[in-house]
Amino acid sequence: MNPAFAVQLTAARTYLRQALRALVNSLDALSAAPAPPVPQEAPSPAAGQSWVSAEAEEMLREVQQEGPVRLVFTYRYLLSGLLLTSSVAAVAQTAASAPMPKAAKVRQLADYVDPFIGVNDTKAGASNCVIGPQLPFGSINPSPQTQDGDQDGYSPRQPIRGFGQLHVSGTGWGKYGQVFLSPQLGVAPGEKDHDSPKANERARAYEYAVQLTRYGITTSVTPARHAAMYKFVFPKSDQSSILLDITHCLTRDIVPFVGGDVLAGNVTFTGPNRDELRGYGTYRGGFGEGNYHVYFCARVAKKPAAFGTWLNGKLQPGQVSDSLRQPNDRVGAYFTFKTAANEAVYLKVAVSLKSTEQAARWLDAEIPGWNYQKVLSQAQAAWNHQLAKVQVTKGSERDKRLLYTALYHAHLMPRDRTNDLPGFGPEVPMWDDHFAVWDTWRTLFPLHVLLNPGTVAGTINSFSARLQKNGKVKDAFVAGNDMQMEQGGNNVDNIIADAYVKQVPGVNWQQAYAVLKFNADKERQGSAGWRKNEPLLGNYKKQGWIPFGVMAGSMTLEYAYNDFCAAQVAQGLGHTDDARRYLLRSKKWVNLWNPQAESDGFTGFIVPRTQDREFLLIDLKKRQGSWKQFFYEGNSWTYSWFAPHQPDTLVVLNGGPAAFAKKLQHAFKQDLIQYENEPAFLAPQLFHHVGRSDLSSYYVRKLLREGFNEQEGSPGNDDSGAMSSWFVFSALGFFPNAGQNYYYLNGPLFEDVTLTLSNGRRLRIVARNAGPDNIYVQSVKLAGQPVKGFSITHEELMRGGLLEFEMSSKALALQ
Repeated sequence: MNPAFAVQLTAARTYLRQALRALVNSLDALSAAPAPPVPQEAPSPAAGQSWVSAEAEEMLREVQQEGPVRLVFTYRYLLSGLLLTSSVAAVAQTAASAPMPKAAKVRQLADYVDPFIGVNDTKAGASNCVIGPQLPFGSINPSPQTQDGDQDGYSPRQPIRGFGQLHVSGTGWGKYGQVFLSPQLGVAPGEKDHDSPKANERARAYEYAVQLTRYGITTSVTPARHAAMYKFVFPKSDQSSILLDITHCLTRDIVPFVGGDVLAGNVTFTGPNRDELRGYGTYRGGFGEGNYHVYFCARVAKKPAAFGTWLNGKLQPGQVSDSLRQPNDRVGAYFTFKTAANEAVYLKVAVSLKSTEQAARWLDAEIPGWNYQKVLSQAQAAWNHQLAKVQVTKGSERDKRLLYTALYHAHLMPRDRTNDLPGFGPEVPMWDDHFAVWDTWRTLFPLHVLLNPGTVAGTINSFSARLQKNGKVKDAFVAGNDMQMEQGGNNVDNIIADAYVKQVPGVNWQQAYAVLKFNADKERQGSAGWRKNEPLLGNYKKQGWIPFGVMAGSMTLEYAYNDFCAAQVAQGLGHTDDARRYLLRSKKWVNLWNPQAESDGFTGFIVPRTQDREFLLIDLKKRQGSWKQFFYEGNSWTYSWFAPHQPDTLVVLNGGPAAFAKKLQHAFKQDLIQYENEPAFLAPQLFHHVGRSDLSSYYVRKLLREGFNEQEGSPGNDDSGAMSSWFVFSALGFFPNAGQNYYYLNGPLFEDVTLTLSNGRRLRIVARNAGPDNIYVQSVKLAGQPVKGFSITHEELMRGGLLEFEMSSKALALQ
């Protein structure tokens, strides 16, 4: 034996004995204790790893670093007794060449995602989630479409018509659907002529595949960020074809009641083999305001046997280019191929909202070759990376599917369209498709503060860029256009404040404050901003409430919270006069509290009033729809609990803790509050403020179990991931009061789950004595120390460590 090696081997033996001793002591402690101790700031182990002491880990690292001695093992291997029955010398000399024990196959987290969840259209108010794949926050979202899909463009009960490249997830009003592709045998440009029954449909986060049985064509698609790659497996035929329709859009062809038009468009073949197709369309309609353009660049890997364009159903073989002659013409193009049986023809397409040149650049950069599997693997890896930030160690397979699908839906919108919107260059972060900040400020953005702060910072910086360019920042911003109509207040303010109080890095706070100040001083106009015939609606800042009219009640309440959020940031940045003024305004929501209003034997409700201070006589139970009188998507029973910054004032106005709890519980029992819709997201948490944490846990768990399932998904529209984010928070056991620096504690759905936080630390959440009936929190510990009360601050949570819930079937309020 080499002398030097002998010296190193002796050292290795010594270190190994010490490491084994430390490891055994650590594992003995683990088996004896109810839970492993977690240092306050130490990272928790990933799922599947053993919990060992820092001493053991350090010794093992030193052993591995000892010169040429290479020890290859796992903790389970050590415990199997192999090293106890073999000499250290033999292990040291043979470890480098010894085969590793075959690892059990580990399920990819991305494969827990079930995109079928939430696309079922069997009930009104469906989740409207998109079945097609997408990268996290990616711009493109290729997905199948059917004749009568909902706002997602797809019905699982109907034949497939083709595949669009742009869609929106979980919304109650549609958009996009463009750059429509239809694989066929022959070329049939009519909409209904595309339809094919289907078989062997499969949907994953990173790929969609289906067999179109009418033609015997199997279609698969996998996404990049602005591009997608299709794999069409054709039968033997001289007429295998791919048809493109630039004038097809969801708002005209699938949900026409939404309203949509095609104003202009063109398709043009390029390249010597006519294997590249470029074009654009100009559209209006759907959710959002203003016209918008969709540009594309598509290429096929196989040289076409024939090509051509078509106009209003008439084929034009060999024609290189064509355009709309008038609005709502139908224009497109096609490739035809000669294929052998089971021959794959690949097509890749990129989409831009800026130019065809930009689409071509995206295509070259994101899918430079024709390796379909590589694109798929990259998409799968992107989702595994995102989903790994939440690692469930103990939980049912059903709940894992629901959780990871909810996480998936929470990573689809908004979309990173930096350098892809007209008027904004690559130096400006630009996040698009904010269908409703009114939805997403409450749960989705607080979730990304924990998991993806760069998304939050980029969004806020894009707010600032939009103010500088457009002179306004509306809550809805779709396809690069602000939407003047608002659903609530100026809720971009709440996103900014939530990030500020939680110290999200990467935000230009002075520019962000300019957005807050603009909204606080120039906006807050109520629907007078777009309803010029109702000038009195703009009196919020003068009187402290909006006189009667469209959404007068709900907008007053939301403006009050916007002012509170603006005041926090103003105070923090040293704008004390602004802070004082906004804070005073934030308390004037009580002007709408009518202590005499009565319903079901309870008194005291939010009621709209006239400019002359007279309360209106209204039906307190009547739920209003979108942009209706008094309340947006709610009633007085719902909005009378909305004062996130002053819950204690609500308690006083309702007669004290006991009366408050009785009235709120009555509201839930009688279904007077739709706590599955955004205005009431916080309502179940209010029980905490009157010593009834048990009721908060009860109603949160009730909605988790009864409202979410593997068919419909969310209990209503998923709303760009807002409802899915509600599920994620509630399943993890804590819930944000967005815009403020704390979380309510309700107890987790899972026995053991670990979060990798945005600062790199890990938070392990454990539910002791968990079970289907044990839904009540008895006590909470963080890093071994008791948590007093019913909440935890953001700073405490971000330290990581072990968050322990003691669960029971016995109701007990947290004190």
